[in-house]
Amino acid sequence: MLINNAGIALPDDLTDPAVLERHLAVNLFGTHAVTQAFLPAVTRSRGVIVNILSVNALAPLPFIIPAYSVSKAAAFSLTQSLRARVAGQGVRVHAVLPGPVDTDMLRGSDVPKSSPESVALAIFDAVDNGEEEIFPDPASAPIAAYWRDSPAKLLERQLAHVARGSS
Repeated sequence: MLINNAGIALPDDLTDPAVLERHLAVNLFGTHAVTQAFLPAVTRSRGVIVNILSVNALAPLPFIIPAYSVSKAAAFSLTQSLRARVAGQGVRVHAVLPGPVDTDMLRGSDVPKSSPESVALAIFDAVDNGEEEIFPDPASAPIAAYWRDSPAKLLERQLAHVARGSS
C-alpha cells in the first residue's frame, strides 16, 4: 500500500504565482512523483494507492487557502485519472477527502478537528470496503452519500469506461 500524505497549506490570495507553484509542487507533483516511483512495485503486488487530499479538492476556501484548494483539486483529478489507468492491472486507487484533522498543518486553527488516529482507522476501513472516495471524519462524512451518486462521480465512471473501451 502506497499512502501519499505530504502536503502544504499556506494562506494566500492568488496574487503570487510562486505560492501557487509551491502548492502544486508539493500537493500535485510530489504525489505524482512518488506514485510513479512506486507504481511498478504496487502493480506487481496488485496493491493499493491512497492519496490524502481534502474536502477542499471539491470546494475551495477562496479567502483563506485558495492555492491549496487548487492544488488538491488537481491532485484529485490525478487520482481519478490514475484510478482509470491502472484498474485493469489490479491496482486500486483511493482518494481521501477529509475535513480538518488535528495535525501540524492546522496547529493554532480554531476549528473542530478530528484526531489523526480516528481518520487513519476510517481510511483503512474504507479501503477494506473498496470505497474509491473516502470521507473519513464527521466534517466530511455527510458528503459521502451525495458524492457516490453525484453527476461528477457518474461522469467519472462513464469516462473511465469510454477510455477502457477505446484502448
